[in-house]
Amino acid sequence: MKEAYLGIDIGSISTKGVIIDEEHQILSSAYIWTEGNPMGAAKKLLHLLEEQFDKNTYQIAATGTTGSARKLVGDMVGATII
Repeated sequence: MKEAYLGIDIGSISTKGVIIDEEHQILSSAYIWTEGNPMGAAKKLLHLLEEQFDKNTYQIAATGTTGSARKLVGDMVGATII
């Protein structure tokens, strides 16, 4: 199983996410509006990323969060770094 890394940037306006591999190639990405609901946006974002992600080949090894709701979402996803 290859390692992949999840990054989430959750702000008051938009929420962005990406999953990359060890060579920094993008495996999955999404951009959505936060709409005043950071938890809901994070859940929607994770669903969108999961739809594009090959779980049979890759495993998420670490997760990082940035943005104004980074602590809230970081706790939600068990982020490695906030």
